[in-house]
Amino acid sequence: MRKQLREITDKEEIKDLFRNTDVIRLGISDDKQPYVVPVSFGFDWSDEQPTFYFHGAREGKKFELLTKNPFVCVEGDNFYRYKKTAASAIGRCRLLDGGEAERGLKKILEHCGYAETAVPEKCAANTAVFEIAVEQISGKRRDTHN
Repeated sequence: MRKQLREITDKEEIKDLFRNTDVIRLGISDDKQPYVVPVSFGFDWSDEQPTFYFHGAREGKKFELLTKNPFVCVEGDNFYRYKKTAASAIGRCRLLDGGEAERGLKKILEHCGYAETAVPEKCAANTAVFEIAVEQISGKRRDTHN
């Protein structure tokens, strides 16, 4: 990072950033060009790295690209006037099924403010739920003073 004083090194601060982020932008590659899509998400944070969860249809461009190339990046940010915090991560994505998919959906619902909502079995069966195992994460802050 060019300006070290802007770097966020505290994992708790990065975790708070994602707690207060509504969507993450998912970066996917299709060999010819990048593809970025905003997604609703949930996450777990254990040890030093988060695990992100997001969902989508079991067909379409996002699904096809993710099944071909599991390496992705994500970006989340918070802005208020001239104050900005942002974090980005690189990781490997995998399609979940069964109980893992249901758990991922619960994490998404929890993050979106619907922790008490049950996941209908039909919904879980028809929804593609993905997990991103983060391998690298970094954060940055910017305000009017630096």
